[in-house]
Amino acid sequence: MKRALLLFLLLLVIPNVSAAEAHVKLLALLEEDGNSTGILADLSLQTQPGSGRVFLDTFPLTKIATQVSLRLAQQVACTELDKDCSGTDFFYAIQASPGIVGGPSAGSSAAVLAAALISDRKLNESVAMTGTINSGGLIGPVGGTKDKLAAAAKGGITKVLIPAGTSVYKDGGETTDLIALGATLGVEVVEVATLDEALAHFTNTRVVRDERPFVMDPAYKATMQKVADELCGEEPLTSRAENFTSIADTYAAQGEYYSAASYCFRANLENTEYQLQGIMIDEFQERVAAELKATFALNAEEQPLTTITDLQTYMLVKERIGEAQEALERLAKENSVTPENTRELAYAIERLNSARAWGTFFGTPGRKATFTNESLRRSCEEKLGEAEERYNYVQTVYPDGLQQTRKTLNYAEEQAKTGQYIICLHEAAKAKSEADSVLSVLGVEENRTDEIISVKLAATQRALVRAQAKQIFPIIGYSYYEYAKALQSEDKYSALLFAEYANELSTLDVYFAESKPSLRIPLLSDLLLVFGGIALGWILASLFQPKKRKR
Repeated sequence: MKRALLLFLLLLVIPNVSAAEAHVKLLALLEEDGNSTGILADLSLQTQPGSGRVFLDTFPLTKIATQVSLRLAQQVACTELDKDCSGTDFFYAIQASPGIVGGPSAGSSAAVLAAALISDRKLNESVAMTGTINSGGLIGPVGGTKDKLAAAAKGGITKVLIPAGTSVYKDGGETTDLIALGATLGVEVVEVATLDEALAHFTNTRVVRDERPFVMDPAYKATMQKVADELCGEEPLTSRAENFTSIADTYAAQGEYYSAASYCFRANLENTEYQLQGIMIDEFQERVAAELKATFALNAEEQPLTTITDLQTYMLVKERIGEAQEALERLAKENSVTPENTRELAYAIERLNSARAWGTFFGTPGRKATFTNESLRRSCEEKLGEAEERYNYVQTVYPDGLQQTRKTLNYAEEQAKTGQYIICLHEAAKAKSEADSVLSVLGVEENRTDEIISVKLAATQRALVRAQAKQIFPIIGYSYYEYAKALQSEDKYSALLFAEYANELSTLDVYFAESKPSLRIPLLSDLLLVFGGIALGWILASLFQPKKRKR
C-alpha cells in the first residue's frame, strides 16, 4: 500500500520537472540623481506549468514601462513562434545595482528569452541587446545606446544587437558611429529588425516559418465583390468622386474588392455631400430624423452568430451603425445648416449604406464556433487589459499622445458595463492597434516606415495562414490587410495603422476556439520522465518497506 501511495505522489510531481530556466545579460540605464549611466543587469526567466500568467521579481524597482514591456515580450514571443502559452506561467526576474532600471528597453531581450525557452533553444550568454519589442516581432529604438555599449564592453559581452537603423547615434550636436565604436571596444555591433533576426544571433538557429501560401477564400471573394458592386453603383458627380471611382475600378479589376469598396465609399461621400448642398434647415432636420429612424431599425435587426465570420460581420455592421447614430444624434440638435453639418450628414448616410452592404456577410460558411455570454465577456475584458497596457506603455514615452485612443478605450469600457461585449472586443482591439502603431514608429527615421509596414504585413499574412489552417477566414483581418497594401504609396501612416488593425483582428478565434479532446503522442522526454518517476518510486517504496521479523 505504501509503495502504491509513494508511486502516486511521485507521478503527481513529475509535471513540475518540465519547468525551464534561462537568463541573459540586460543592457540597461541606471538612473541616479537625475543622471543615467549604462549598466549590465541580469534578466532571468523561468517557465512552469500554469495558466499563462506573467510575473516580475525585480531588485531594484523598475518603472511601469519596464514591467509592461515584459508582458508584451511574452505575448509577442508566443505569437511569433506560434506557441500556445496559455498553459505556461512566466517568471521574469531582474537583478541590477541599486537605483531604478528605467524604460522599456528590456522588451527585446525579454522576448528573446521567452522565445528561446518555449522553443527549447540554448542562448549564447556573450550576446546582449537593447531595443523595444512591438507587435509583429519588430525591434524598436531606445535611448542611451552609446552608454549601454560601453557597459557591455566592460562586462565581457562580445556581440551587441541594436535596433535596425540606429547605428548612427546622435546626442546633441555629437554623432557617433556605434559599429565603429564597438570595434574599438572589442564588441561586434549588429543591427536587427525583428525577433527572428535577434534569436538567430543569440542561438545560432533560424526560425523556420510556415511557408504555406495564403489562399483567397472563394466565399469571401464572391461576397466582397457583391459589397463592392453595391457601393460602386453611383455615377460620380464631382471631380473628386470621379477620381475615387477611377481608383476603385483599378482595384476591382485586380480582384481587390475591399479596396475598391473603400474608394467607392469615398466617392459616394463626395456625391452625397454635393447633393445636399443648398438644403434648407427644415428639409435638413427631416432628413436627419429619417436617417436616425433607419439606424434604430437597422440596429434592431439581429442575426444568429455561428462562425468567426459572423462575429466579425457583426463588428463591422455595428461599428458603422454606431458612427452614423452618434453623428445623427448630434445633428438633431443643430439649428443651422453649415458645410460641416452637411458633410457630417453625408457621412452618416453613407455609413448606414455601408452597414447594409456589409450585412451581406452574415451566414458565410466557415468553421462553427460557440459564443456564450461568458466567452464574450472574457474576450472583452482580456482585450481591454491588453489595450490598457499598450496605452499606458505609450504614455510613459509620449504623454500627450493617443487622445483619441483614450476615448476609444472609454467607449469600450462603457460597452462592457452594458453587456455589449462584442463591440467592446472590437473597440479594444482597435485601441490596442493604435497604441502599437505609435510604438512602432517612435524614434524611427521616416525612411524606414516602408520597412516597418512590410514587417507588419508579413506578420498579418502569417496570422491569416494560421487562421485559414483552422478553416477560418477573418474578413476584417484580410480586408484591412488588403487596404493597408493599397494605402502604402498614398498614406504610409494610415497604411501602418490598418496593418496593425489587420494583425490584431486576424486572431480573434483564440477566444472562441472549440474545445475538442485531443490525443497527444507522448514525446521521448515525456516517457523518460514517467518511467524515471516509476523507477524512483519503486526504489523509495522498497527503502521504506518494513523488514519482516524473524520467527
